[in-house]
Order: sequence, then structure tokens, then C-alpha cells
Amino acid sequence: MASDVASRVTVEIDPRRYRDVLGHYPTGVALITAIDESGTPVGMIVGSFTSVSMDPPLIAYLPSKGSFAYSRISTASHFVINVLSAAQENLCRTFASRVDDKWSGVSWHSAPNGAPVLDEAVAWIECSVESVIEAGDHFIVLGRVVELAVVNPATPLLFFQGGYGRFTIGSLVAGAAPELASAIRMADALREDIQSLAEEMKAGCDLFGPVGSDLAYVGSATFPGLKRSSPALGSRTPLLAPLGEQYVCWGTPDEQMKWITRSGDTDPESQALKLERLEIARQRGWSMSRIARDEEIKFYDAVRQYTEEELLPARERVLREQIVAWSQLYEPVDVKEDETYSVHSIVVPIRCGDGDVVMSLRLVGLPDPTSGRDLLAIVDRLKEASALMSTKILSHVGSCS
Repeated sequence: MASDVASRVTVEIDPRRYRDVLGHYPTGVALITAIDESGTPVGMIVGSFTSVSMDPPLIAYLPSKGSFAYSRISTASHFVINVLSAAQENLCRTFASRVDDKWSGVSWHSAPNGAPVLDEAVAWIECSVESVIEAGDHFIVLGRVVELAVVNPATPLLFFQGGYGRFTIGSLVAGAAPELASAIRMADALREDIQSLAEEMKAGCDLFGPVGSDLAYVGSATFPGLKRSSPALGSRTPLLAPLGEQYVCWGTPDEQMKWITRSGDTDPESQALKLERLEIARQRGWSMSRIARDEEIKFYDAVRQYTEEELLPARERVLREQIVAWSQLYEPVDVKEDETYSVHSIVVPIRCGDGDVVMSLRLVGLPDPTSGRDLLAIVDRLKEASALMSTKILSHVGSCS
């Protein structure tokens, strides 16, 4: 057995086959920069940058022993890893070529210890040289991180199968277009209803529909003169706790737990409290939020980026964190008629008969404060409107799907 292992280890690997097989593993692309001993900026493209340790903070990259650029970088005490974006492919090709003046037209500034930081890089990491280890025809350069920052949270440049490309985030893409089309079709049947309700209540009236694991904003009406913020029609937000109580509280236990864990909550006690809140929302048939206006503006800006701009993990994470941070603003309140409340919105479900929730009806822009007596009257009116809208969807659209 030992001799068999030894024979396999010593088999000569064809370099071309080696590159082909390893090329099926995608790598990020970074530009290592430094100021050489002559005071001149130097840069080298690598696909071998990796994090090594958090304590102490160490990274590594693996330059070829024959690299002329590395021979210059190795004269510096500090260097910077510039993480390149997909939009910087041409710059990457320039630094990987034998062009003489690679820095022509490149916008950069100095890191604290002098190495160049590209102005349009995704992120940069400044390091001191910790150690250099020989490894075959390459070096392993260990760097100790001394400073770092994200500059431009954009799609990173990748190298895969001998070519450059970009990262696409299919797992974060919101639901399919047919689901959105169905929600918009139902909302269109209710256009006159929500406009009449907005004028009657002197408030804003919105419709939301489920699209995959998101909520889509599919209908809106506003009382003339009302100043309010709202997302664009078709905008989406992730359906996770505490957002969307009036969808989830009518769902199965499995759907409810997915809604909770999607928010990152893994604590059993906290999960139990959220389940109790869902049961209260179900018994009441309505939910209320108390989001302040400045928070609302931040939220809609995050929604716009999530929906309209390139979908990135960082943007999705910002929106998720914003939603989760509001958990206490959705806590059920025991409304008393003789007290007053600052209310952002009230939401009731629109159900397909006595079955699934197909949309939600939201009222926003209520007087601040609103008396408990008026608040309960508004809830009753919204429930009445919801029942009529459910009937209209069935009669106009023909189904709740």
C-alpha cells in the first residue's frame, strides 16, 4: 500500500492538464501594489490571494519566483491587496500584460504606509510582510493586516476556465416574473377600491403580494396632499421576521419557522416569542408598525437598491439588517380606546375566501398621534374592505392565483 501511494505521488503531471483542471476552480482577482525601493508604484495581478488567520490577522498571496513585478514589490515593507471589480477587467488585463506604463490613467491614492490604493477597487487591504516561504516555483507571501476598507461594494472580478467573468447571485434573485404578473393582475382589479379607501381614510393605501421569498409592492393610492414615502411599484423586500406578519401568521408551522430563521434568529427563546407574536397577529387579523419617518426613508432607499440595482450580498445584507432591527417596532400593542399611539402603518390580509393570504392591504400616513378608539375603528374598516376585495378578486380575475 505504501509503495502504491509513493508511486502515485511521484507521477509527473502535465502542466497543461494541471492548468486546465485547476482552472475549473474560480478565483478572485486582486492587484498587489507597493512602492518599490526607487519610489515608483508597482502592481501585479494575482488569483492566489486568500485569508489565512483572524488572530493575528494574516493573508497570503503566491507570486511566481520568476515574476519581475514581485521582485520589485519584495523591496517594500508594506503592500496593498486591491480587490478588483468586474468593471475593472481592462485594468486587470493591462497590469497582466507587458505594457510599459501600466499606471497611465489609473486613479489611486496612498494607504497609510504608502502603497497605492485604487480609487475604484471593491476593497483594499494594507499589510506588512510577515514572512516569505518557498513553495516549488512560487513563493508564499504572508502579510499581516494593518488597515483595510471596503470602497465600492460591487460585483468582484473572477477568473474561471482561463477567462474573466463576474459573480451572479441566483440564490438572491427575487421570485419569478409570472408570480409578480399574477400579483399585479389582482392589484389592478382593486385599483378603484384602494383609491376610494385612501380618500375615505385620508391616508395612503398600498397592496403587497408574495413573489417567491419576497414581498412585492404592487398597488398604491394616496389621498391628495398627503406627504409620504413609498417604494416604486414592483419593488421587493425579503419576506423575513418581522416583515409580513399577516402573510406568515396564516401559514404552516414550517413556513413560520422559515420566516423566523431567515432573519438569522436561531435562539429558541427568541423564536418562541416570535411564534407567540404570529399567533396574536392571526387572532387579531391585523398588524401594526411604529417605524419613524427617518427610518422609513432609509428603508425605501435600501429597497430601491435591492430591487433596481445590481443585486449583491452586501446590499441584500443591509436590507435584511434594517428589517431585523425593526423587530421591536412590530411588537403587538394592547390598544386602549382612551390612549394615543404613533402608528406608521396598519396591515390586514386579503385572503382567498377562507384560505390562503394572496395579498396584504396596508394603510399609511395616519394622524400622529391616533387615538385608540380611532385606531380600532380603522382596523374594523380595513377588515371590511379586505373582505370585499377578496370577493372582487374572485369575480374579476377568476381565481386567487
